[in-house]
Amino acid sequence: MDIDKINRSLRNPAYFRLHLFDSLPSTNTFLFNLGKQGAPEWSVAVAERQTAGKGRYRRRWESPAGKSLLFSLLLRPPLETRFLNLINLFTALTMAQYLETRAREHSAAALEISLKWPNDLFIRGKKLCGILLEASFTAERLDYLVIGIGLNVNQSPGDFSEEIRPAATSLKLASGREWEREFLLAGFLEKFYEDYRRFFPGNFAPLVQLYKEKVLYLGKPISVDAGGRKIEGIFRDLTPEGYLVLERNGRETLVSAGDIFGGMAHRA
Repeated sequence: MDIDKINRSLRNPAYFRLHLFDSLPSTNTFLFNLGKQGAPEWSVAVAERQTAGKGRYRRRWESPAGKSLLFSLLLRPPLETRFLNLINLFTALTMAQYLETRAREHSAAALEISLKWPNDLFIRGKKLCGILLEASFTAERLDYLVIGIGLNVNQSPGDFSEEIRPAATSLKLASGREWEREFLLAGFLEKFYEDYRRFFPGNFAPLVQLYKEKVLYLGKPISVDAGGRKIEGIFRDLTPEGYLVLERNGRETLVSAGDIFGGMAHRA
């Protein structure tokens, strides 16, 4: 990754403070620790390779060097904690919209990206991008948060381990061409900055509606693994806070976090 190329691709490079590394254990860990030291909002950590990349629920994120876009972004939003999950939805939606637009503009094969609540991006049933949100609180008030993003960009099938190969994809595999990662990062940061100022801290209803138009399994039966507790029902709606509304035996249950799978009593 070339930091000069990233800055040249940004229309407003002064908005962001970039930290670029050949290798880090985790961009989220680096930026979270920097946040404790008072790092400003819109600080960004980027790594060519992560040796201990983190996914949700302490899973490991695979990241072959030079093939992925691996970065984290620090924000200090004046946001009530009950709306924190909307950052997950917003980040996933913004990335999906951005990638679909870039594919159209550069004559690549059209990308049709779906979202799996709360923050995974899928193409034709295979995972393209994962997002990890970590927050720091002071006296029960949100101090800052770090959004970690792992986007599969130029991987071929052999770049994925046998374990995840059947379930993973990349922009290259989906579009048939390679993508310039510096340009992708710069363009996403610009769109994220502009849309964040439009939706936050209070214009949430349009955000939730746009997300619902791309989310998988809405109106269908799902299984939810919520912290080891498995529940089943119909994915009926999302609340204004971004919580999942699950209908079970005619009654509604709110789910604030968890993994969802299509169908009941099995993972799909």
